[in-house]
Amino acid sequence: MTDRTEQGARWDLWAPHYDQDTAGQDHQPTAAGLADLAGPGPMLELGIGTGRIAFALAEWGVPVTGIDASPRMIARLEARAAQDPPRVAVRAVTGDMARFALGELFPLIYVSVSTIFLLTSQDDQVACFRSAAKHLRPDGHFVVEAAVPYASGLATERDQMIVREMSEDHLKWSAFLHDAATQTVRAQEIRIGTEEGFRMLPNLMRYAHPAELDLMAQLAGLRLERRTADWAGNPFTSTSTHHVSVYSHLPAEPALPTGAPA
Repeated sequence: MTDRTEQGARWDLWAPHYDQDTAGQDHQPTAAGLADLAGPGPMLELGIGTGRIAFALAEWGVPVTGIDASPRMIARLEARAAQDPPRVAVRAVTGDMARFALGELFPLIYVSVSTIFLLTSQDDQVACFRSAAKHLRPDGHFVVEAAVPYASGLATERDQMIVREMSEDHLKWSAFLHDAATQTVRAQEIRIGTEEGFRMLPNLMRYAHPAELDLMAQLAGLRLERRTADWAGNPFTSTSTHHVSVYSHLPAEPALPTGAPA
């Protein structure tokens, strides 16, 4: 089974619960930051899910195309668009965000909330940067928002279990196994309740530190243009738990004059 197939199957399980789980999150700061970079768009989102950020961007008048490995996530996005059509187009295709060919260039491509880590090998993460670079306009930007692994608690030094919710008739907890050698975290969220019965929701991530992401960008012909700690533009420091990194094409090498030694 390919990584795309495995991730699609995992997030198909999450799809019925995802919008409810993220209902309290405010996506307007993300949308504002992205819209400021891309202008009128259009944009490409990698790992679009049910479209929570894409629909926020639609309120800014920016059309969004998305790629996601989960058909059920995309089905929920399409159902939302049919029920409450956005101001501008929000569309998604089922595909591999590591390796894609859309035949279109974008002023801005983005992958948010550590979704880059859902590609579970370094090869796939490098391929994602390369695919993004091929789909960027000459003056375009590739934006990666992700957690700083140890500072954010994503890659703790020990395996752990965390109780998320508990009531008289409901319990939700998460278990994490960290493999430092492969930079992977395997997670399982378990829910028990009178309404939903017993449910297990798995996840697998390969984290990467900002410096490793910068090297991936260089391999794809991109360079780090700027990095902030959040969408508000606060400075990125050694204590930052997250980062918003903006990459652009490397400048073209100047041509050697005729007859000059190489």
